[in-house]
Amino acid sequence: MGNRRISDDLKEAALRLQDDGHSTAYIKQITGGISKSTLYRTRKRKHTTGSVAKAQAIGRGRPRSLLKTDADYLLRLARHKPTLFLDEYTRRLELYRYLPVSLATIHRTFERAGLRVKHVQKLASERDPILRADFVRRIGRYPTDYLISLDEVSKDERTYSRLWGRAAAGLRAEQHNPFVRGRRLSMVAGLALGEGVIAARVVEGSFTRETFMEYLRDDVVSYSHICMVQQAYAVSSYL
Repeated sequence: MGNRRISDDLKEAALRLQDDGHSTAYIKQITGGISKSTLYRTRKRKHTTGSVAKAQAIGRGRPRSLLKTDADYLLRLARHKPTLFLDEYTRRLELYRYLPVSLATIHRTFERAGLRVKHVQKLASERDPILRADFVRRIGRYPTDYLISLDEVSKDERTYSRLWGRAAAGLRAEQHNPFVRGRRLSMVAGLALGEGVIAARVVEGSFTRETFMEYLRDDVVSYSHICMVQQAYAVSSYL
C-alpha cells in the first residue's frame, strides 16, 4: 500500500485498541491498514510530545532568492513605475541590489503581494494639482442644487460589438460584427442632484461648437430658468 494520510483521530483509536490488548493484525483490519511500524511511530510521538499529530514543518522547501527588503524594494518600484516589464525589474535588481533573479521569481513576488496586471488608467501629465484645488475651492461656494454635470455619449453600428470571448486553446474566438460605422448618433445630457437626467439632446453625427452652444442656450439655460421661476412661485405661495 502506498503512502496515505492517516487522520489523528484514527491514530488515537488505534492506540486505544492496542492498550486494550488487541493484536496488530486486528488493529490493521479494523483501521483499514495501519501497520505495525506506524503504530510504533505514533506511540513514540505520543510519548514524546503528548500528541499523535506531526509537528508542523518549519523552513521546508528551497530558500527564497529575495529577502523581505528586496521584495519591499520591488513593491516600491512597482508603485512608482507600474508599467515596467519583468525584465526591467530584473535589470534594476542586478544594477542596484546585485541580485541575479529570474522573471518567474519577480512574478511570484508580485503575486504573493497581491499585485495583478491591469489596464493602465491614463492620467493627464499636464494636470496641475494647485489649479484643481483652486477649482474645488471656488466651486464649493455654490449649493449642490446649483450644479449641473454634462456628459456626451455616441453610438454607431459598431458600439455593441463585444471585444472578449471564449474559444479552445489554439483557436480564435470569431464572431461576425459590422465593420462599417454606419449611422452615428451623439447625445448630451445634464445631471442635476435631486432632479436626475435633464436637458437631453440627440443629434446625428458629432456635436460641434455651434450645436453645443445651442444646446446650452436652448435646453440647459432655459431649464434652469424654468426651475428658478417654479421655485420663486413656490416661495411666493407661502407669503
